[in-house]
Amino acid sequence: MNATRDTPVRLHYFRGRGRAETTRWMLAVNGIDFVTVALATPEELAALRATGKLPFDQLPLLEIDGRNLSQSTAMIRYLARRGDLYGDNDDEALWSDMVAGATADFAETAMQAAFQPTQAVAVANLGRAFAKFGPRFEERLIANGGDTIAARRLSFADVVLAEALTSYLELQPDILDQTPALAALQRRVVEHPGIAAYLASPNRWPTPDAQYVIDVARVLQRALPPHMPDAERFVVKS
Repeated sequence: MNATRDTPVRLHYFRGRGRAETTRWMLAVNGIDFVTVALATPEELAALRATGKLPFDQLPLLEIDGRNLSQSTAMIRYLARRGDLYGDNDDEALWSDMVAGATADFAETAMQAAFQPTQAVAVANLGRAFAKFGPRFEERLIANGGDTIAARRLSFADVVLAEALTSYLELQPDILDQTPALAALQRRVVEHPGIAAYLASPNRWPTPDAQYVIDVARVLQRALPPHMPDAERFVVKS
């Protein structure tokens, strides 16, 4: 039996944005309050594993409606259905899925920026990814009327795309100068009351940096990127 919707929603992840960030935006656009459970040590991860709540032994984990949700794409779509953010017909739902899928590829470059050896490398990677995806997003947005990218009203595709664009803007503030429709979409979404409240809240982690990379490696007991000092410091030797 599912728990009632009054049960506190918990989102388990590392101490940072990463693959949980789009889920946070989706919770925010739905007006769903949630508790951040930020894992800081291998022991905390082991304790979570021991609960049996990780069906694929992966983070993030979203506890909501009596369910333990794994895989960010599943969380996003669950919240889209829950909040009626999937469009009004099959074509709009299909476009929502297609845009969200392309956005996942697009967002990966920003998500990996903190793991690059220098900011210059990270920015160059962003530029290449944006050159591939940005004009296509802009073209689709204009073809759909200019306000929303997949449906005739706000859909989860707009939310996930705006989240990715926000990450790009943090590292390259002028990147949307040549795509005014995308820039306007990003502004509209971040001004949504739920999103704006989230972005101003303690649940919003800062832009990922070297400390975030270190925190993730500590919890997973894995090697740091090779350009970082003492890259094997958290690896458990057999």
